Amino acid sequence: MADKEQVIQALRATLISVKGALTIKQCNRDYRELQGEWIPFKKLGYSSLDKLFLDVPGFKVTQANGEWYVDAIASQETQHIAAMVSRQKSSKRAPKLSYPNRFPKKQGSWRKPSSGYASNYNSQYSNQYYRAKGSTPFNNNTQHYKTNKYNSSKSNETKLTANVKQTTKTVNDHVDKILKSSNSSQSLRESNNTHNEELKQQVQRSNNDMDVKVSTKVSASQRLSNLRDRLNTVDLIPLQLPAANNECLVGGSYSVSSYPDSSPSEDLAKEVGAVKLLSAIESSEAGGKPTSSSSNAIINLTELVSEHEAGLWAFTVPHLYREKYQENLPSNWQELVENCPKIIKDRLFNGQLVLLPNKEEMPIPPLETTIYDDSMDSDLPPLQFPDDDFWNVFVTVANSTLEIWLRIIGSQYSDTFENLLLEMAKYYEHAGSPVVKSMLIKNAWYAVNLDDGGWQRAKILEIEEDSATVFLGDHGDDDVVYINKIKILEPQFRKLPAQAILCRLEGAEELAASTLGAELVRRRLPGEVLVAAPGPRHDPTDPSVAVVLFDTSTQRDLNLNKEIIHDFCIAGAFTITQKPCEVEVGCVTEEGRVWVSRAGGAGLVQAALALLTAGPYRRPLPAAPQAPAPNATTLYIVRTLAGDWVRCTIISGLDGEGTVRTQLVDSGLILRAPLSSLVPLQSFSPALNAFPPQAVSVRLGPAERAAGGMVPRLRELLLGARVLCRALPAAGGAAAGGAPVAPHVELFVRTGPQNILASVNNAILMEYDYLQHGKLKENENNTTNHVEALHKKKERIFRSLSTAGEERTSSGSVLPPPPLPAPGKCFDVYIAMAANPWNFVVQPNSTRHTLQTMMSTLQTECPKLTELDAPVNPVSGELYTVYYDKDASWYRVTIAGTVSSEMVSVYFCDYGDLALFATKALRPVPPGAPLARSLPPQAIKARLYDVWPLHQDWTVEDCIRFQELCVEQQFVGICKDVGKDPLNPNEPLLTLDLIDTSTDEDIYINKQLVTEGRARLASTS
Repeated sequence: MADKEQVIQALRATLISVKGALTIKQCNRDYRELQGEWIPFKKLGYSSLDKLFLDVPGFKVTQANGEWYVDAIASQETQHIAAMVSRQKSSKRAPKLSYPNRFPKKQGSWRKPSSGYASNYNSQYSNQYYRAKGSTPFNNNTQHYKTNKYNSSKSNETKLTANVKQTTKTVNDHVDKILKSSNSSQSLRESNNTHNEELKQQVQRSNNDMDVKVSTKVSASQRLSNLRDRLNTVDLIPLQLPAANNECLVGGSYSVSSYPDSSPSEDLAKEVGAVKLLSAIESSEAGGKPTSSSSNAIINLTELVSEHEAGLWAFTVPHLYREKYQENLPSNWQELVENCPKIIKDRLFNGQLVLLPNKEEMPIPPLETTIYDDSMDSDLPPLQFPDDDFWNVFVTVANSTLEIWLRIIGSQYSDTFENLLLEMAKYYEHAGSPVVKSMLIKNAWYAVNLDDGGWQRAKILEIEEDSATVFLGDHGDDDVVYINKIKILEPQFRKLPAQAILCRLEGAEELAASTLGAELVRRRLPGEVLVAAPGPRHDPTDPSVAVVLFDTSTQRDLNLNKEIIHDFCIAGAFTITQKPCEVEVGCVTEEGRVWVSRAGGAGLVQAALALLTAGPYRRPLPAAPQAPAPNATTLYIVRTLAGDWVRCTIISGLDGEGTVRTQLVDSGLILRAPLSSLVPLQSFSPALNAFPPQAVSVRLGPAERAAGGMVPRLRELLLGARVLCRALPAAGGAAAGGAPVAPHVELFVRTGPQNILASVNNAILMEYDYLQHGKLKENENNTTNHVEALHKKKERIFRSLSTAGEERTSSGSVLPPPPLPAPGKCFDVYIAMAANPWNFVVQPNSTRHTLQTMMSTLQTECPKLTELDAPVNPVSGELYTVYYDKDASWYRVTIAGTVSSEMVSVYFCDYGDLALFATKALRPVPPGAPLARSLPPQAIKARLYDVWPLHQDWTVEDCIRFQELCVEQQFVGICKDVGKDPLNPNEPLLTLDLIDTSTDEDIYINKQLVTEGRARLASTS
């Protein structure tokens, strides 16, 4: 049906043509036979069919034996039909039709009935004038008008022939009258203008074809049937003649006439006049008074009804309301009453409605209201794209390169859409069916009133308490609207497809993985009128269209896809200035070289590559290169052990095993990878190939001389931390050959419980100097302290006789040196930690049980100490304990150096780590742990015997592999040499040949590394 009024008129036509009331199910069945569909009550905003009949005036609804019965209340225009139907003789059975149902099924156009239908028609109609019922479909069946008291047995074919032209003219006149008639709520509303024009054209065409030869032997009814065939219409309602008019006069103030509405009898004409008179009186009373708002109306109605315990007739309510409140009720007051729990609606058998006050306590409705989740059959038709290679478009929304919404400009698209908005604004300003929360259906289309956009078509996405999240199908964006601003989307507004088209920028999809790309798109595209070149759609399940956008407003057409990529690359350039900026440290090489990148830069590239290598926007990977590119700056992508794709360059030639060394341009790490695993980036993603490298090598200024010797400390401070970086004033310059040198910078990190911002450069330089010169200074400072020297001497000589009472808790003590093996002797060890084959820490396996006993004692005794026991001025080399929160354990530490008056650098003497702690975090060795004062340090630095890296330094893979082989494992070590640690000459350094004896065949770790191609033997070089 076209709209709600046509549905109501079709229902009235169905019910008036039947003698007696029908059940709602029977009415629904007959409607389907007539119209080809069930009664669309849900589209009209009703949750059930009975609520439709109860709400719409003009229907009489009763309930008997658990069934709802419905009948149409005849209006002045349908009284003659109702009277005719009521006089039908029920005892006389009509001849059986050839149709299997009560009504013929809906057809696209009228078809000539069968012979049985023609004979039945002869018994119904004679030479009367006819007029079309404006709101009834033209293919309605008229078989139920079985008798007509106005049939004239004296009618003949001559009279019919003489009146044929007059008949067609009368049809045309009455159509015009009906279309102009809208005086009362019971009258027919305005019909579809297009339908009316088609009927007029059909009638006029029939006037031109009236010179047909009529045989004198053909009956009048047969000739009328032929005329109906020519007019191509069926639903002609007999206009009863002679017609009667009536004029009413009341008190000299009101005078009305039933004219131009003709009636078949004087009584019916009086009734028509009375209805018009009542309408005139009511309208005169309503004039000049304001109309109540919906909220005030429902409050006042509740009060008005509560004053009448016996109830009020519904038709008296408007008059009583005006007298009491001096306001008019809104036009939808009956709908407000229907939803008011404080008013009971009682419909009597005669169809009259009585309003009663509800004095019972209404149950509080549950918070969760039943919400239908159904796409219905009301989805808008799909949009048909133009066949052109280029579209003129208007960009409505641009959230990223993967989500761009646009509308096509053209007469069939934007022009039609603008007309639709005008029609919606005009219609919903005074009409439309509002909805309540329980009526809303997810994924269904409605009309919503936006504060800044007027009435728009929208699909319900989510439903909240008093609002709903909707998708504006003609714009592409989401919005939140209040439920009281939502109305039923009428059928005439559902014909046009949703105009917003989801698109993505072809060749720039990877930019959607970053906020930078999204910002560029949002700044450049919304509100622009552009030309779009759509690409082929390879995936039918993908709703988006790949497009290339062009700006043709300038002399040179701009490819906006390339322009956005160009802006993206410019914005991604990373430079270091004297203004502090946040950076990420990608790696610290063994030489102490630090690589920094812009915060989030490496993650941006990694996320973009993840988008292109997995998911719906995955691109095929190009073939690997046959040989390294001659250009050293050629970019590739390679997959790491963690499964992430990263950008890299090749920094070495191809070795005998088909592998090359690569450097990751966004972190600085060096990896060895098979050449066959590299993917050329230029052919895979031109956008990421043009994106600048994010990693920059930097130098630490004056601290550069200490960086090579403080690599573990640098990694501890910088890797995984939030780092601030600023260029030093003397940074910059170029090498002698013109190549740029690494800039000198100062790095800052936040350390300690107070989150203090500390200079990494100063800390490294200070710790390095303390490690180099701390022992000498300590000896000089302690030469005059004879009492302390004597005590230490006694402790070394008489250690076995010392007791717990002799231990000092006021200051730290010095541990005895660890026992070291002689060269050539076996030394069973446990690897506590390892950086690479030249830098690892071992613990003597013979004293591991003693170490574990001491550690257990520390966990019990150290918590008994408080911050008051912390040393005031700790000195390098002194022994203390400290709580390490990362593994929630207490450890022995020695002071490695003083960073500030409140911060010290400590060395975990049993495990080989360095860390920074606040001075107040230190605790003396507890008296209850004497073993902690006597057990020598268990951490001994060592290096692997007879191995060298294949190249200048150990690669990251080599270091990881060595850690996998050795850390937390026991070995038999053969001591080859006992030397001094180059970073701290006071510490020993063992050169060990590690042997794994846990298998049937002994495994030499140095030879294992050589076998795996990670090292070479120094003895054979």
